[in-house]
Formats: sequence, structure tokens, C-alpha cells
Amino acid sequence: MRGCTLISCIGTGMYKKEGGYRPTRYQFPNKGKECETSFFLKAILETGYRPLQKIILVGTRTSSWDVLIPNASGEENIGFWETILKECENKKNGISDESIAELESRLPAWYNGIPFKLAVHSHELTPENVGKIFSTYIDIPNDLEPETDILFDITHGFRSMPILIFQSLQLNASRIRDSKVELIYGEYIEEEKISYVRDLSKFWDFYEISSAIKLFDEKLDGKLLAEKIMPDWESGSKILFRLSEIVEDNLSLEIYEALKQLKNALKDFSEEGKSHWLIDVKNKLDKMYNRLSVEKNERYPIAKSVWNYSKLLREKNLIAQAVIALHVVVETAIAEKYDDEKIGDYLWFNGYFDFEEKKIIGIGDQELKNIYKKNKKLRISLGRELEDIRNRIAHGGGKDREGNYLHRAAIKKMLKSIDNPIQELFDVLDGSP
Repeated sequence: MRGCTLISCIGTGMYKKEGGYRPTRYQFPNKGKECETSFFLKAILETGYRPLQKIILVGTRTSSWDVLIPNASGEENIGFWETILKECENKKNGISDESIAELESRLPAWYNGIPFKLAVHSHELTPENVGKIFSTYIDIPNDLEPETDILFDITHGFRSMPILIFQSLQLNASRIRDSKVELIYGEYIEEEKISYVRDLSKFWDFYEISSAIKLFDEKLDGKLLAEKIMPDWESGSKILFRLSEIVEDNLSLEIYEALKQLKNALKDFSEEGKSHWLIDVKNKLDKMYNRLSVEKNERYPIAKSVWNYSKLLREKNLIAQAVIALHVVVETAIAEKYDDEKIGDYLWFNGYFDFEEKKIIGIGDQELKNIYKKNKKLRISLGRELEDIRNRIAHGGGKDREGNYLHRAAIKKMLKSIDNPIQELFDVLDGSP
């Protein structure tokens, strides 16, 4: 089993009138091992619940750090214990930096040689202190033992602590993607005089799921979402991954074939026994399919699928991809008109001289120029504006003839009115007036 970094909290133990944590019997999941102790960290260690490589303990200056010292009444530790207890009970200053450093250095010898990191912040949880306190939590992922999973215990500590730790892990989600995050909580049941250790790991799963859905909704990046749905909908996972790569790599010509794969994946889905969030994802993909698909007898199926795709990209503010896709629409429409086997064949589109045949091969660009000669509107909007902006985007936002760099405002201005000339191009190709 892979080792873990334990992140735990320590508060003041307000369950007992005389201070400190109340002894209880902890029972681990699935009627597992039991341990009676007043501090949950000790139960985790004594039962060997997970193989721990490091322990990060979060608390305030006035937390009950003294509970960490074993055999406090023994001759060897009593002096240090009294110092720590006295400092922690000082509600003005709390534990000193020197005592924190000494406690951190002593802990491994008391707890199976496991290294500790004590993350200590002010006990004054005021609006003025929030920013400074949160900086302590932001740094927690920096102290994780490399290549370990995360065991996050939220049993003890002030109620704000688990929230702030959770937020810190969220902020660093990309850094800890390879680590499994397990949440546990020792819930005390008064009637039974026992604390059941609850596995709350689904909370982290739900966070990752919601983040993945948000990422897909906003930027059509479905790779993380594809991972999440893989166990329950393999075909849906595969098409989500493919769609994401199409967006990332500007492979708009693949969208037509991808829609066929999406259609099959949607047919493959059964709602029976599925989570509500997964059904919502299926509905999103169903909506996308209907949005991007074209009629069965469409004369220009690939070009118009890419056109629909470019509109979706614009809505998501994926402007560069949208412009490049629009340019592909124009070229693909010409290829579909004259020879659909030449779709994506840019040698054919631009034309080249075949020395063996001793003639120019390819008519795409020439046919488009012929259209532009007859139609000034298309010549300006597609042959000049779209072509120019597409080329400048492809070259990092290059300058125009007047030496001005490309700005987003110019792109959006062009996109605002581009759909009318695109439709007119299809009308011209169909011989419509």
C-alpha cells in the first residue's frame, strides 16, 4: 500500500470541563480495529490504519499541544510538558516559536519515527487576521511528503480549520492530482459511548467532479471529467477525451467523425443506477451533439459541422480556435463542393505544379478567388478580414500593414458579423442568388 501524509488538526479540547479531549473508543470503518484514546491521532497510529510517511498537524497558538507529549507525568517529559501546557494556557501569546520547534523535533521519537510538521497560526480568528492565517494553510501542500497519498483527518480542531485545509488542497489540486485524498472523521455517538470513524472521501470526489464539470462547461476541457466518468461510462469517457484534444490541438476537421462517436456513446448510456451528476453530464453531451450536428442530407456536412463548432468555441471565448475553425469552414466548403476526398488536402487547395503531369494540380484556392471576384462582400469579409486575422493569430498576433498589433476588439468585431458571409458562401456554392 502506498504511504500517506496525514493532515490533522488540534484544538483546545472543549468537550471536558477540565480541559483536554474526552477519552472515547474509536471504531474504524467496516467494524475494523478499535482504539480507546482521547486524541484521534493516536488511534490512527496505534491501529496502523494507514502507513504514514509524515504528519502535518495544524493548530493555533493556544491549541492543546501538550496532549502530544506521552507520559507527561514521567520524570523525562514532565518539565517540557509543564512548559508547553503553561504557554498554551496563556490566551494572550500561546505557545512560543521556540517550543514549537522543540516539540516538532521531539515528536518523531515518540511516534514511530514519523517526521512531523507543525503548522501554527494565531488563535485570534478576526477579519483582520484571516489573510495572514490563510497563508499558513496555503503552505500546507508544500510540506506534503513526495509521492504519498493524503489522509485528511477533520476530527479535532476549530471548525474553520478543516474548511481552510480543504480550500488549500483545492488551490493546489493540480499539484496533488496523483495523490489519493481520503477524508476521515471520528464521530462521537453519545448513546453508544463510541466514536465511529466515518470515511468522507466522497466529499473530495464531489469537489473534483464539480471542478471537472465547470472546466468542461467553461473551456470545453473534458479530460478530468473523462477520468471521473470512466468507471461508469467508458464510451462517454473516450469521446470526452477526444473532444478535448480536438479543442486543444485545433483539429476542427475531426469534429464531424467525433460526432458519430458521440452519437454511439449516447446510445450506449443507460440512466439506471447512475448518479444524478453523471446523468447531467450525459445531458450536456446530448445537447452538444444536437448543437453541432447537421441534417442527414446536408450537402456540406463537414463544413457546416465545423461552422457549428466554431460558434460553440466563440461562446466559450476560445477565440483563436474559433477563428481558425472558421477559416477551415471556408476551405472545407470548397473541397466538399468539388471533391470531398480533398478535404484537408492543402496541397490540392492551394495548388501545386506536378512536374510529371506538367500541369498545376488543385483548384480550391482558384475557385474561391473566382467567387471573390464576383462578390465584393465575400472578398472583403472572408478573403480579406477573416484571412488576415486568421494569419495574424497563427503568427502570435502579428502586425498589420500599418504596424499595429492584433487586438481582441478587432477579432470580436470580425466575429460579430462573420456568420452572414459564411452563409452567403454556401448559398453561392449552391447556386443561390
